[in-house]
Amino acid sequence: MKKKRSKIRVYRIIIVFFLFVSILGIAGSFYFKRASKAVDENSTKNIVVEIPNGSSVPQIADILKEKNLIRDKRVFVQNAKNSEKAEKIKAGKYKLSQNMDNEAIIKKMVDGMVYQDGTKITIPEGSISTDIVNMLVKNKLGDRATFVKLFRNPKAFQSKFSFLKDSRIVTLEGFLYPVTYHFEKGITEKEIFERMLSEFEKNYNKSVKSIADKNKYNFYDTVIMASIVEKETVKDEDRGLVAGVFYNRLAKKMRLQSDAVLQYGLPERKSRVLYKDLKVETPYNLYLHDGLPPTPIANPGIKSLIAAASPEKSDYLYFVTGTDNKNYYSKTYEEHMVYAKKYHKELDALEGKDSSKSSSDSSTSSTNSSNNEQ
Repeated sequence: MKKKRSKIRVYRIIIVFFLFVSILGIAGSFYFKRASKAVDENSTKNIVVEIPNGSSVPQIADILKEKNLIRDKRVFVQNAKNSEKAEKIKAGKYKLSQNMDNEAIIKKMVDGMVYQDGTKITIPEGSISTDIVNMLVKNKLGDRATFVKLFRNPKAFQSKFSFLKDSRIVTLEGFLYPVTYHFEKGITEKEIFERMLSEFEKNYNKSVKSIADKNKYNFYDTVIMASIVEKETVKDEDRGLVAGVFYNRLAKKMRLQSDAVLQYGLPERKSRVLYKDLKVETPYNLYLHDGLPPTPIANPGIKSLIAAASPEKSDYLYFVTGTDNKNYYSKTYEEHMVYAKKYHKELDALEGKDSSKSSSDSSTSSTNSSNNEQ
């Protein structure tokens, strides 16, 4: 009899326990659902918040809670994780309201719907610093002299960006990441460059660093090579192969002979590089100097950075970009010259010139080598 009563007592305890757990679960679910809702569905007031670069979801929750835009920080963090979009939230300034629930707030930040109370600037891939500064000054985002001074002083940014501590880095060329920016009113010249450097660091660390480290490529050399690939390539599918051509030439102690690099060192850009330009003494004349140029020649995009860190393997040593924007690759100088002459004939025809009367001062034969094999 006692055993029977004991069993009944155990069953009761188990039933009570499960009832208690169920009630807790229901209550928790109710609270979670309620805490995910808008703080005030009837609110018409807009609140501007700024999410700094590199903010974690808990840090974002702190910012939103401080502005009374969410009910519960832990619930917001869980909402973000459940949506599998936590890593996609973008930094920036957002116009939010207490009438928005957690899902709406998260979506706005994932979509990057930043509050555009300032100026929108798009930096094209392959832009050089001069073009970027011109664009910033034209949009009244700062003083030219201040931009130039900061550009030539990487040390001013080393405390925030340790990758600039390489002694060879003497300007910010190569690190002003090409993307669309929204600059708020009152932003300083230094803060603008810091925003660009932050974008470079984020994208490099996310998509390039591990590849470059695995292939044992030096960081600065990778950026320099990426800038060359950016300026020498028209189509995305050619980036890896073009990088491979230049690495092959370096491995064989051949000069890179890049017209794009040469152009960077000339006083002004030319539509066609002429033979007389090959004699101009500049560190960027890789017809005269071995190895890579001393600095990047542009600000490369992520595809060129990846290509420089992971070049496509081949036996090619030359290439010509035709008038059809297609690359023609060669393993030998003789084969290369066939493509080069064909390219110049087509180019002369487009410019209305007689290729049979080309002078000794005509343009060079390709984007990476002259008629004189070296």
